[in-house]
Amino acid sequence: MNPDPLPEAAPDTSAPPPGAEAAHLRGFLEDVEQLTRLSHIWRDMDATSIAQSVLDTLLDMLELDFVGLRFAQTPHVFTRIGGAFHTAAARGELMEAVQDWLARAPRDRPEQIRVGERALSLVALELGEIASMGLLLAGALRADFPGRTERMTLTLAAAHASLACRELRDLASRPTPEDPRAPRPSGEALAQSEWQLNLAINSIPALVWSTTPDGMLDFSNQHLLDFVGLTFEDIRGLGYCQIYHPDDLPVLLDAWQDIMSQRRGREVEGRIRRHDGVYEWFALRQKPLLDAQGNVVKWYGAFINIDDRKRAEDALLEAKRALVASEANLELLINSLPVLVWSARPDGSADYVNQRWLDYAGLPPDRILEWDFLKIYHPDDVPRMMKVWQHDLAHAQEHHNTGRILGADGQYRWFYFRGRKLTDAHGVTRWFGANIDIEDLRRAEDALKAGETALRESERRLQQIVSSIPGLAWSSDRSGATTFWSRQYLDYTGLTSEEVLGWGFLDHIHPEDREHLLDVWANALKTGAPGEAEGRLRRADGQYRWFLIRASPFFDGAGNLTQWFGVNIDIENRKRTEEDLQRSRAELAHVTRMMTMGELAVSIAHEVNQPLMAIVTNASACLRWLSDDRLDLALARDAVARIVEDGHRAGAFVSSIRAMARKSAPRMDPVDLQEVILGVLDILRGELTRRGVSWKTEFSPDMRAVRGDGTQLQQVILNLIMNGVEAMADVDKALRHLTIRTGMTQGCALVSVADSGTGLGPDSPDRLFEAFFTTKPEGIGMGLSICRSIVEAHGGRIWARNTPPRGSVFSFTLAPLEGGCADAPAR
Repeated sequence: MNPDPLPEAAPDTSAPPPGAEAAHLRGFLEDVEQLTRLSHIWRDMDATSIAQSVLDTLLDMLELDFVGLRFAQTPHVFTRIGGAFHTAAARGELMEAVQDWLARAPRDRPEQIRVGERALSLVALELGEIASMGLLLAGALRADFPGRTERMTLTLAAAHASLACRELRDLASRPTPEDPRAPRPSGEALAQSEWQLNLAINSIPALVWSTTPDGMLDFSNQHLLDFVGLTFEDIRGLGYCQIYHPDDLPVLLDAWQDIMSQRRGREVEGRIRRHDGVYEWFALRQKPLLDAQGNVVKWYGAFINIDDRKRAEDALLEAKRALVASEANLELLINSLPVLVWSARPDGSADYVNQRWLDYAGLPPDRILEWDFLKIYHPDDVPRMMKVWQHDLAHAQEHHNTGRILGADGQYRWFYFRGRKLTDAHGVTRWFGANIDIEDLRRAEDALKAGETALRESERRLQQIVSSIPGLAWSSDRSGATTFWSRQYLDYTGLTSEEVLGWGFLDHIHPEDREHLLDVWANALKTGAPGEAEGRLRRADGQYRWFLIRASPFFDGAGNLTQWFGVNIDIENRKRTEEDLQRSRAELAHVTRMMTMGELAVSIAHEVNQPLMAIVTNASACLRWLSDDRLDLALARDAVARIVEDGHRAGAFVSSIRAMARKSAPRMDPVDLQEVILGVLDILRGELTRRGVSWKTEFSPDMRAVRGDGTQLQQVILNLIMNGVEAMADVDKALRHLTIRTGMTQGCALVSVADSGTGLGPDSPDRLFEAFFTTKPEGIGMGLSICRSIVEAHGGRIWARNTPPRGSVFSFTLAPLEGGCADAPAR
């Protein structure tokens, strides 16, 4: 490159304002003067020292962030780096960016390169305008670098450095001084001497070389060239730098600079690349040849291969490191163990304890080793422990013992002692062992023993409690299989645990109750909810008794159902009482029906009289149509047909009255409630007419049949209708309306009787169905109570409410033959 520095310089935007131009110029002249004085300082310096002097001066003078110098024929760059790149990582990023920039053959004009997140303005100037000796590199984080005066300063510095290095090169070319130790050979003797010298140099088992005073290689023997696989032209001058390992090159160049500056040789070690690319270690030895004034005329040296020695040293160093690391790891491992590690001599005295031992006792080693450890053993334990220890030392290979050791906190803790005798290859015997803290274990064992005792006591008390429960207690697993029966349960059935565990309990359930109980149990297992049911269980003598069977689930801390607990309570006497009560209710219901029939006697007589009168009338007409003078068989036949129809109607009515009056046991059969309602209305038709009550029915087409006793349900409907009729006694006849409705609600069959009477009192809805409660002066308060008993016995509900603006409605629900039935609507 042959740049014109001034035209190519960037505008000096950093130049001072016009008022400070003189000061800026004086500063520039001082920089030029300082650079000029450098040539006097460079006397007796080698090229490397000159390069570093230039770099140090420019770094401070121009406040640069980077400055470097690279001589031709060498990849090494002498550098100085500013504080902006003070960390190792930042320096590495900087040098990588500079090397990439140099690989692109930079021009002498400024260029910005990226160094991490920052932009560095960089410029390169040739060392010599005609025959360049290398490059001067300068960079700053300022965007306007270099300014005009900075460019002139850099150009001047490059020129001075180039001239100084050329002078050194010329000095290095002067002839070697004559050897005063022997007469100089000539002619054939000289040729013979040179041949022998060349033979000797190339036969030496070393890589021999020489350089000029400034360190430029000017000779190498053939052994060196063969080893590196290069020609002399490849490595002459500074080209030898390429044979060194890149990691060693900076160190070797610094050492070479120091050697040349002190003019005294020394041995340096480094790696040299073999012809096949493999690096081997060499000892680099050199010696200067001085003239009469003591100036270096030439450097001679040799590379001695020490690769085998270095590898051995590295292997030995690695082995030492591994040994040290192994010992450190072993010590760390021993000190990290949660036990007190020790070793002892054959006589039983201690010669080592680990750090954990020292930390526990809170004592230095000399207070524990030898026999001093006995001082911190519990006095009560020492005689017993020493007896075992002395016996094992003499007769055993292993040692086992327990005892208490005093800790740094002043408390004794129990330890388990375990040791083993070992003999090494030299026949030396030692004991190695560890003391394991078992204080918590001892406490846990004591607590366990106490717990077991408490558990046995708790089990005994629990057994007493279970035995005292007035029922048969049991438990099962989450699947429903029996896991426990109380003694009372086993005594009741006369069975053993083996016979009832699992699903053996099914055999002592009454056959008629087994399916129902299993359905209830299966639903409880499915839902995980408590459940109860009634059933008969076989006693040891073969008799069955009624029990209320209750089961409750048990959940663990995580909310998982783990087992079931239950109790069977004997309700045989209660069931007998209920049956007696049911019979009493049936008797009472029958009496009530009979009383109702007495009250309806006039209406019943009227209803029976109507078909009888019709029969008499039709019979008289039939006789007339059968007389000889008026014989008309067709009309007589019609009259007989009407007689038959009226007879059937009278018979049906009488049958209904008879059914209501009949005293019989309840029968649960399919019942059509709408048919029952129509039958009751037929019975009450005369009574309703007599009392001036109009009525209507609103039947639902979706109404389904129920299972029940038709006579009892007929009584419920009759009572509700008559209750509505009586509620309208004080109402004008024109306003007496009765409505009977049917329908389905929440899966239940619903029957409602609505009247237009005076309604219910404020307390009436809650007490209407209680026994002996009545709002009628002449009533006894049993009709609605009997209705509730009948409905609830059929599994249904009954309730009453007011219907604004007037009147009330009585309703009840029953379960249909098929499907479920939810609870009746809230009152």
